[in-house]
Amino acid sequence: MEGPVTAELLVRGAAIGIFVLLAVRIGVGARTSARVTGALFALAAGAHTITQSAPAMQLLGHANAAPWALSVMGAGLFWAFAMELFGDHGRLSPVRLAPAAALLAVGVAAKLVPEAIARNLWLAHNLIGAALLLHLLAVVWTGWRGDLVEARRRLRGPLLASAAIYALIVAAVQIGELYAGQATGLSFLAAITLLTLSVASGLVFLRDDPQLFGGNAARPAARRVAARDEPLLQRLTEALDRDEVWREEGLSIGALAERLGVAEHHLRRLINEGLGYRNFAAFLNERRIDAAKAVLADPAKARTAVSTVAFEVGFSSLAPFNRAFRDITGVTPTAWRQAALCSNPDDPPRN
Repeated sequence: MEGPVTAELLVRGAAIGIFVLLAVRIGVGARTSARVTGALFALAAGAHTITQSAPAMQLLGHANAAPWALSVMGAGLFWAFAMELFGDHGRLSPVRLAPAAALLAVGVAAKLVPEAIARNLWLAHNLIGAALLLHLLAVVWTGWRGDLVEARRRLRGPLLASAAIYALIVAAVQIGELYAGQATGLSFLAAITLLTLSVASGLVFLRDDPQLFGGNAARPAARRVAARDEPLLQRLTEALDRDEVWREEGLSIGALAERLGVAEHHLRRLINEGLGYRNFAAFLNERRIDAAKAVLADPAKARTAVSTVAFEVGFSSLAPFNRAFRDITGVTPTAWRQAALCSNPDDPPRN
């Protein structure tokens, strides 16, 4: 085997080893949705490192089917991992893995049809992956201000953006290869890039920061509020209970900090470390959903439209209200209202 090929295989082998170690490290511990999808994505990254090398695939022989399948699902698993890592969802929904399954289905179909049709299917596969990654970058950017976990705030920009940009470049190269032939000259550069990404990922995730992965709840157990934060907590409580600032549509943590006359990072630390919330939207939505439940359970307001209730408690539209209500209660607002109105007024439905 020639020197350059051997060197590339060694580089790829190092990257694969780190990705597999990451999968094991991330998967150990509480079975949270972020850990499950994170372990799957780490395995997919290792598989992608293998499938991008023809010599490596040849060495595996018939055993290359498993890494091929994981690699084909890679963009979908990366999307699922990032959405769970930053989303604080209560549980892993099968819908979150649907894009990865769809990418695999397209890849399998491309293997079974004539080459002319397969080319179009692989083009669709790359476009779907690129769309998922663009959506992810938008989510990472728009959710940055409301993220209360400092470890995740630091992670949003450099690591996930670089991984997403790499994946977009790979998609562009693979689309070009469909029409202009194999870009073999980029193989060693891709191997170096993957090794760099694996090392960067290891520096972040091998520490296994519990704050990073959290639990399967948007609000873990709160800590004791420091004495220096007691005055700020009192002002925050007044703003919530007396002024009901949570009813303001589009309220940001920066606007609330300005209202309270405090630096944004101080307020973020209080809500996260003192009160136990990981996301500012979850902090507001708990109040909003409690208020909505009171309205929905009131027989005198039984004819009030659910959309009206959503607007009254601070949501800009019905869809995010329905989603937040279901995340907190496990049922839709309409189902909750029906159960509440049919139950004993002295015994309202529980979450």
